[in-house]
Amino acid sequence: MESTVARETEAAKRNMPEIAWPTILLAACLLAGFALSCWAALSGAWPMWAAAIVNAVILYAFYTPVHDACHSAIVPRIKALRWVNTAVGMACAAPLWMFFHEHRKTHFQHHARTNMEDDPDLWAKGSFARVTLVQIPWLLVNSFNPIALWRACIGLRLPAGERWGTMALFALYTTVAAAIVAAGYGTELVVLWLIPWFIGVHVMQTMFGWAPHHDHSEVGRYRDTRIAEFPLADILTLQQNLHLIHHMLPAVPWYRYRAVYEEIRPILETNNVRIEGFWPTEPGKSRG
Repeated sequence: MESTVARETEAAKRNMPEIAWPTILLAACLLAGFALSCWAALSGAWPMWAAAIVNAVILYAFYTPVHDACHSAIVPRIKALRWVNTAVGMACAAPLWMFFHEHRKTHFQHHARTNMEDDPDLWAKGSFARVTLVQIPWLLVNSFNPIALWRACIGLRLPAGERWGTMALFALYTTVAAAIVAAGYGTELVVLWLIPWFIGVHVMQTMFGWAPHHDHSEVGRYRDTRIAEFPLADILTLQQNLHLIHHMLPAVPWYRYRAVYEEIRPILETNNVRIEGFWPTEPGKSRG
């Protein structure tokens, strides 16, 4: 009898395009939208507050292409074009003050050790209040700490080229920010990037780190994350409400999670996955 994992893998293969054009289009639209929003505010065409709101939404969405790029889910099959994954990942990581190679290694460790003591995303363990009011703000502030970044690179055993490249990117990001301030646009930098960045990344970390895994107490293919069904969930989260599909089959692009989920749902229900609403329940109380 065909194993359930084999059936899941076949479903994934049917939903892995040679090139994930929707992800490339999303990345291009986000990059263009961010640039146009900033231009509109600086030119006076938009009020600053309106551009700030738009930028917060864009910054929230930027992580989806980065996330897929980490898993080579943008170009998963064509070896000659695998560089596109890195290019898209680095381009979309820059506005997030994120460092693609360091983040990719951290994310792989998260997948390998989900909810275990050495899971690098275990910072998201705790109550909603504690995570959103204490742990995520601290994580964001620490993003600007080059010593912490260097230690992370060492701890992850990044190759020397990626390690020094990551630190060079940190220096480049810092130089660009300092140049903007020196040019007299410090207020604009804060309103159009820093505040929207804090809001957008805060929501993203809540939706990617806390919500799918809470309460971070279980391990295993079918129990270390969950499915969340609520109105407009696929749109509002870019299908990360189906985060379990990603953990099981990480090469599937984000916009195909729903198709895979519907195809293998009987398998998931048989294995007592957590199928819940917006708010995560205690694992023992979830329905499957």
